Amino acid sequence: MKIGALSIFLILSLNIVFGQKSQIMKNQILKSSILKQDVNYNIYLPPNYETTKDYPVIYYLHGFDGNNNSSNKIIKIIDSLILKKDFPETIIIAPNGENSWYIDDYAGKFKYSTMFIEEFIPFVKNKYSITDDINKSTIMGLSMGGFGALRFTMLYPDEFGLCISFMAGINTKEQTYQDSEEDYQKYLHNLYGENLKPSERTNDHFIRNNPLYIPEKIDVETLKSKKWYIQTCDNDYHSLPNAELHIVFHKLKIKHEFRVLNGEHNFDCLSGSMNDALEFIKTNMTTTK
Repeated sequence: MKIGALSIFLILSLNIVFGQKSQIMKNQILKSSILKQDVNYNIYLPPNYETTKDYPVIYYLHGFDGNNNSSNKIIKIIDSLILKKDFPETIIIAPNGENSWYIDDYAGKFKYSTMFIEEFIPFVKNKYSITDDINKSTIMGLSMGGFGALRFTMLYPDEFGLCISFMAGINTKEQTYQDSEEDYQKYLHNLYGENLKPSERTNDHFIRNNPLYIPEKIDVETLKSKKWYIQTCDNDYHSLPNAELHIVFHKLKIKHEFRVLNGEHNFDCLSGSMNDALEFIKTNMTTTK
């Protein structure tokens, strides 16, 4: 059925009066030369998206066994606030991190971190109207993604100004020694080394990439220049290392928000802090110079 000129005029008029709808484009593709494979990502563009504007950005990193579509609930929550004008118009980008923990593996075979910093971020900044102001660039993650968000903010301070970490999947050295062989093989063996004795698991590659130990290696003033929101739940295996990171930040006098909720390592725990975390982003994006 053809649409007449009057119908087109009415559609355009309604868009002007009521505003355009937001857009969620799923399974977009970056062809990565570093990984030698396609990297899927989902992107949310706010209502009335214009290529002439520079928008704040949230990079959302999913958890273990997730993918770029794991961002759907988060995007819907933020979209509802944007539509009510309770949150700034923001672009949200959710890449597929596979089970990389967002690092380069010990053997250099799967360099996810290198790809994300050197290929993915430049690619999306070139393709979409994303601000260059790092004080309006947030990296947010859940579990494995919380680990990645903390690590990226610590190691690449020129890219991110705000870090939101939900239930970061950090392990202490002691926990990693004590992990069963089954758990080590499931979660970590491809990252830090094959056929390792428990005492060998916390090698240099483990220390260099673990957000609990990175603060010992970098300039504390860099850490102080960022905005940190760290959340965990009390009945979570990873609550201990998150609490230890809070203590590390406290000793180093790094200003941060630290939240401990009642609950387990699941999406309900994240949901209990989501509005608080988004208010943190909103406040710091609008007040930071």
